Amino acid sequence: MPPDAAAPTPATHNLWTIARIQDVLTSPVLVRRFLLDMAHAPEPEVMNVFTAWRRVAATIEAHASRSTAPEMRTAPERLAEDGS
Repeated sequence: MPPDAAAPTPATHNLWTIARIQDVLTSPVLVRRFLLDMAHAPEPEVMNVFTAWRRVAATIEAHASRSTAPEMRTAPERLAEDGS
């Protein structure tokens, strides 16, 4: 039986898309700026603009994943980390 073509492969679920960058940018101002930059970039520069904003989004995503404050974690999460 052939694999389902619609199912994402593990390698593709982490690909950066315009939608993913937009989701990661937490500020409406940043989202608006990103979309304007993409819309107004001349064809030869579209990938450079995309890459620059991908780096911004990746940095935001990395900081967000590292900055879960201890007081924001649930009791089971704290217990699991404490080994209790």
